Amino acid sequence: MSEMNVREDEINLYDYWKVIVKRKSLIIGLFLVAVLASAIISFLMPKIYRGEVVLKLSVLTPALTSKELLSIIGKTDAEKFLPTTHHLVADVKLNALKDSTDKLRLIIEAKNTNDISVAMTGFVAYLNNLSLIKEAVKREKEKVAKRLKDIPGLIKDKSDLIKEYNSFAKMYDRKLERGELSIINLVPADFKARAMGLDAERRSLVEEAKEAKEAKEDMENITGVSLVGNPYISNTPISPRIKQNIFASGFIGIFSGIFLAFFLEYIKKLRYGEAAQ
Repeated sequence: MSEMNVREDEINLYDYWKVIVKRKSLIIGLFLVAVLASAIISFLMPKIYRGEVVLKLSVLTPALTSKELLSIIGKTDAEKFLPTTHHLVADVKLNALKDSTDKLRLIIEAKNTNDISVAMTGFVAYLNNLSLIKEAVKREKEKVAKRLKDIPGLIKDKSDLIKEYNSFAKMYDRKLERGELSIINLVPADFKARAMGLDAERRSLVEEAKEAKEAKEDMENITGVSLVGNPYISNTPISPRIKQNIFASGFIGIFSGIFLAFFLEYIKKLRYGEAAQ
């Protein structure tokens, strides 16, 4: 019984092979048409390039995380930040970086690499013009301005304190020289502590002056959203994928041809059956 089943399977496979050989012109023709059509369409399609850059929320966190900002922004439509040239941008994607509360990844796909750079700049400008971000930047600048205003007073206070330490140290030195101060009443650790405090105050004074200068220079450059590093822009197009398209079309063409060959053979048998009756 098993031998008969094997023979039947062999006959069926042979019949299938005969159908494929008989209709090989149809199968090869569909394959070539599919490959040729795919190649022509792929070459005619516009080339699309991709650029990526990381954005940092400079003054929003921890009050507002990157995921919360995404929910506020909503759909990232190119028309929002490129009102006149949005048709040059194929796609815009904005995602929160994993394990980060203050960073976003911006992905822009466009027909030209220059358009990607322009779109990135426009998108950052669009974000910084949002009322929520503008208010956060305003508050940060006011805080820096207040700090700048307070620093001169802090420096003066520290300078006065340094002068007092110096005067106090000199007074002790003179009393020791004249023998007016008993060595028993003198605790050397006090002088060391005052000397260390004096040195710390001087260092702090220098740091305050540096920070004041840096804060003054950076105040006007405060932004809500800024670029982290240089953007990555692909030199080769990501679309169309010509090789993949041709391969997929050829695969579909062959199987479509085989299916059509068996379908035509089935129709032929039906007609012969009807004619025999």
